[in-house]
Amino acid sequence: MTRRCSARCFVIALICVGVPCASGQADIEESISAPLGLLAEWTSAGGLNKPPTIFTQKAMSTDLTANGLSRRHGSFLTTFGKPHEQAPRLKATTALRKWTSTHSGAVSLKPISFDRHDSRNITTLIRVEVSGQSGKTLLYEVSHWQVGWQRPSKDVEDRAWRISRITRQSTERVTTRGTAFVDRTASVMGDLVDAPDIALGSEYWFGRIDNLGEPHLMGHQGIAIGDLNGDGLEDVYVAMGTGLPNRLLIRQPDGTVVDRADDAGVAWLDDTKGVLIVDTDNDGDRDLVTAVGNTIVLAKNDGAARFENFVRMKAPTSAPFYGLSAADFDGDGDLDLYGVRYIEQDYGVSIPLPFHDANNGPSNHLMRNEGDDRFADVTIAVGLDQNNRRFSLVGAWADYDNDGDADLYVANDFGRNNLYLNDGGRFTDVAASMGIEDQAAGMGASWSDFDADGDLDLYVTNMYSAAGRRIAYQPEFQTDVDASQRSAIRGYSLGNSLFVNDASGFVERGDQAGVRMGRWGWGGIFVDWDNDSQDDLVLPNGFVSGALDDDL
Repeated sequence: MTRRCSARCFVIALICVGVPCASGQADIEESISAPLGLLAEWTSAGGLNKPPTIFTQKAMSTDLTANGLSRRHGSFLTTFGKPHEQAPRLKATTALRKWTSTHSGAVSLKPISFDRHDSRNITTLIRVEVSGQSGKTLLYEVSHWQVGWQRPSKDVEDRAWRISRITRQSTERVTTRGTAFVDRTASVMGDLVDAPDIALGSEYWFGRIDNLGEPHLMGHQGIAIGDLNGDGLEDVYVAMGTGLPNRLLIRQPDGTVVDRADDAGVAWLDDTKGVLIVDTDNDGDRDLVTAVGNTIVLAKNDGAARFENFVRMKAPTSAPFYGLSAADFDGDGDLDLYGVRYIEQDYGVSIPLPFHDANNGPSNHLMRNEGDDRFADVTIAVGLDQNNRRFSLVGAWADYDNDGDADLYVANDFGRNNLYLNDGGRFTDVAASMGIEDQAAGMGASWSDFDADGDLDLYVTNMYSAAGRRIAYQPEFQTDVDASQRSAIRGYSLGNSLFVNDASGFVERGDQAGVRMGRWGWGGIFVDWDNDSQDDLVLPNGFVSGALDDDL
């Protein structure tokens, strides 16, 4: 099957062509990839066999174990911290064997930065991940090693790059006895788990349904949880791609679910995204709000999870809505609806220009609840048309300034993000002045007072690319553009952002908090999953893979 890529893929492609081929970086990276693979294989096997010939004769290392670092006990036993600066004092192979003796599991080595000193010496920053299990004890460890490489002079026949030095910069280790989560999909879903539309993903259905209505390979559908029939049990509405029926999974007393979408009148075959389960009319039951193409559809609940009355709110252009959120922005006692839109036509057709600071996408819309199932588009009237064409994916409401009304943060994929300050029902984009534009491929936003200081902080999900980080920070990168543009482009590979609210503005603390790297992220959220009264972060991630294992 031919693989297609969203405009977002082109970000890394553009970053990667920013360094002239004459730099030789691609050749060097290819040369060290094989030794790193051998090192990962050797350490994954415990370092018991003869070490691979990837070290110089005098290769040295610091202690790579987690010994001596600060510890924290809780639901997890966590060893973490940054060691004191120290010079390499152990033979590299000895240090690596000592390190492997403290764990068992698969080792992954990923270069994330690259410094070339001269033709014979380079340094790479390596992200090291170990995951394994010993009995009922699970282990996950992340370290950052600075690895020095040397190669012989030109008069030596074998000029392969070899490791000359390893210096540990940081280590974090998490262990737990037993598993925190257990997969209960089959026992809850029953026979539904084998239904083709549930069991098979977008990659299967793409190309198997007529092109006029085929589901997109990327998915981007939606799911919502809420009690729709008033029995006190949470139900699930699953939005599907075009041509596949949406599912309404009604929870049963025994914990299983039954699909009632057809009986309820919501088994639509239309492309559905951005699902909400909320009470829009204050009648005590929750209604179903969905984004169907360029129309927000409100399905009114009769109290027993049956839907017969529908309210439609259509956008002025054909661009589809991608995400929905609800808040009482004007304080009149009922919920209003905000819908974000992403592309005008299709991936590869709607091109963001410039990709790192675009403002040529479709407009987002605020629908004010006027009562009696009437909604009015007040986007322009309330000031939300400012900076409103930025390829948006999420609108997240919160009263970040504690003045009693709901403000709005919008995460944008190819433009600066928005923070709309609500002042008596009128909005102003203050993202720039508050230091929270986060020009970095926004794919999600979640508010929480994670530091318990009385105000709300913000976590923004972006895109982490080791390849992008390595290439974009080379001195030769994009030398034909000014420094501000180059900085903006580099931001697209750095990862997620944690903005701490300090009253006068926001300060990014993702690196300090250890939550920067979320891989290719999609909508990370704060949630207190272990009931310790502190919000944790859950970070969905992943992307459509290329045909090659090392595909960007």
